[in-house]
Amino acid sequence: MVEKQELHCHNCNNYVQFDIDLELNGNHVLNCPNCGHQHCRVVKDGKITDERWGSTNNTYHIGSATTTAISTYTVYSVNSVSVNSGDMTNAALYYAWMNTITNA
Repeated sequence: MVEKQELHCHNCNNYVQFDIDLELNGNHVLNCPNCGHQHCRVVKDGKITDERWGSTNNTYHIGSATTTAISTYTVYSVNSVSVNSGDMTNAALYYAWMNTITNA
């Protein structure tokens, strides 16, 4: 199950948006497309853990990613918008975007 995620790159101070396959337990590495800084994450049982690791041996490399100067959460949470016949906050749209699942 591939899911959209976002992280903050402290090296270049940008936010990185990427897709990660949460069915692949183990170490994952993402290179920031802006500055090349490596971000290491551990996936266990379909969730990204708070563990970090520093070696790129036996890893899954995350494919393409994009960067923005501000978090997508900030973009989505600023205002409210109307969606269809009801109101949906931009924060709700952000969470919908974060929970989007694509098939690999």
